[in-house]
Amino acid sequence: MSVKYEITDDEAGPTLLLKDQLTFADRDLFDSVIDKLMARNKSKMVVDLSALDYMDSAGLGMLLTLRDRAEKAKADVSIRNPRSEVRELLVLACFDSLFAIEQV
Repeated sequence: MSVKYEITDDEAGPTLLLKDQLTFADRDLFDSVIDKLMARNKSKMVVDLSALDYMDSAGLGMLLTLRDRAEKAKADVSIRNPRSEVRELLVLACFDSLFAIEQV
């Protein structure tokens, strides 16, 4: 099962909601999702992981790609509401020092 996503816009900037799983198989799709986010030209973006059940190391790499592209565009990326298993992976990979991780 591959990732499903939804992008919504609010005053603070776009929010990318990721659902199901984010794995190596989603690499090409995620690149197009990054393009859609970057086209919004906002200074802040949120990646909502509240509906993401699983992420592998390739998923971590995809988040880093998003972060790198956002930095080049002078935009910030934060991660919101990761489920416990995904949050553990983010902390183990020290992503809490690379991203603001919000629990809302």
